[in-house]
Amino acid sequence: MLAPITRHFVTVGRRQVHYRRAGSGAPIILLHASPSSSWALDTFTQVFGTRFASLALDTPGFGLSDPLSITVPEATDYADAMADTMDALGIEKAGIFGSHTGATIACEFARRHPHRVTLAVFDGYPAYPKDEQDANLAYYLPKFEPVWTGLHLVDFWLRYREMSNFWPWYAPTRATRAEASGRELEGMHRMVLAGFLSGRGYDKGYAAVFRHDAMGAAAALKVPTCFAGREGDSLIRALKVLGDLPDGCWRETMPNDDLGAAEKYLQMYLDRPVWDPAPSPPATTLRLGAVSKRFLPTRFGPVLVRMAGTGEGTPLVMLPALPETSETLEAEMLALSAKRPVIALDLPGTGDSDSGPLVGVTAYAEAFGEILDALNLAKIDLAGRNLGASVAAAFAQAKPARVNRLILEGPMALPSPLRQAMGTPYAPPIELERFGGHILKLWNRLRNEQLYFPWYSERVESIRRIEPELDADWLTIRITGLLKQYRNVAPIWQTAFADALVDRLPQLKVPTLVCAREADVFADFVQEATRAVPGATHAWLPRDAAGIAAVYDGFL
Repeated sequence: MLAPITRHFVTVGRRQVHYRRAGSGAPIILLHASPSSSWALDTFTQVFGTRFASLALDTPGFGLSDPLSITVPEATDYADAMADTMDALGIEKAGIFGSHTGATIACEFARRHPHRVTLAVFDGYPAYPKDEQDANLAYYLPKFEPVWTGLHLVDFWLRYREMSNFWPWYAPTRATRAEASGRELEGMHRMVLAGFLSGRGYDKGYAAVFRHDAMGAAAALKVPTCFAGREGDSLIRALKVLGDLPDGCWRETMPNDDLGAAEKYLQMYLDRPVWDPAPSPPATTLRLGAVSKRFLPTRFGPVLVRMAGTGEGTPLVMLPALPETSETLEAEMLALSAKRPVIALDLPGTGDSDSGPLVGVTAYAEAFGEILDALNLAKIDLAGRNLGASVAAAFAQAKPARVNRLILEGPMALPSPLRQAMGTPYAPPIELERFGGHILKLWNRLRNEQLYFPWYSERVESIRRIEPELDADWLTIRITGLLKQYRNVAPIWQTAFADALVDRLPQLKVPTLVCAREADVFADFVQEATRAVPGATHAWLPRDAAGIAAVYDGFL
């Protein structure tokens, strides 16, 4: 039976590193290929976890790990960052496993820190002749630059798809035609999404690999190392390029399937002498002036929690505009954190919280209460945006003694006929499309929300007479968050439109601020919502995080 995976963060200086962990005992550290993240190694993590403590890291700048502060990092910098991460985890010595670009980091780590490695295994080692290395630096990594059309995302999708047609993808000729089937859509989605997450910095890890002296690093190794290639993998050619290997190093050809390869690799580690066991995962520590993340175990699965601030004030808990993620609240969190602890959540079924969507606002409010219990928060200030405001209002109505003050930002106080009319067309299901059409559809929906209400009605009378928020970087953050759990987007919106918030507002018994930014999708309903809440305060919010925090602070 495969070992179950848990998810964690560890603080390394000013950075946080996200990792997946399975099993217990002596540690094996796993490093993924770029631009993916530790999820791509789940099979290996689980197989190794049957006999070891298996820890798969998101390398800096990928997945949920913060990037290095170095402008042009080299493989040596990533290797030393790995050493720092092991120090933070309390691990002195480990087996090392690297896949593709992760193998470059693992090799450099083994070269620079040989006393910390029991056995290094490289599942595809990026060793290229000099002319290929130069060509990859020149053509493989076009910049990731968000543009108003959203085509930077479609380009990334199509480029990844092209890798199953030609290798390298930028040289479409008969000679470079790949012997591979078309990519499976779900796996392609996850890999491309990982690239979206790394954003403008996605090329840093890759470029460091293409600059790396792979042959020189391999020749300098002084630890037992297996250079392996998988049948059908483009990097199997490296086994010939490498030439003679140092004593204690060898080549292997592995089966193409992950499970078969993982079982063979596991035996290699089992053949090593036993080394010291890995400590338990360290607790997440807060970082001054930054948002820190942790995973909270719940009956719904792990819930991602963002935290900022250590002040003495009443904790403020913030709920995003579901189904979006709490990443969209980070700027406001930092601006509010000087006086109080600030916490934001990815509720079940959104962002990085693993679960299906809950059915109904009441179910979300009940889940929110359980999450507060798990966080040991008895009484809070509570803020929610859009559907997050509906959940906040439902919780405050059910548990008024636990809410000190309530902020409803852009509440969905729509009259019943409008809710029923918008429920079906507002958020159609997202279905992955082979040529990236689903990305363009979602991008233009988010953009149209700023231009028309409702977004799908492009009539003159539907034009929004506002200064729209159309920054391409901001839209990229939003769409990336939605695509993390794209299947849940439509059901969660259905939950939003099924809820009669206007009937709940008059029953609120806690001090309430009703507010919105001009560009908020539901800004037109704020004044009606204010009138519905007994004794409510009303405010219009500025566009910037500091201005929003000032209004929040004034009320709190």
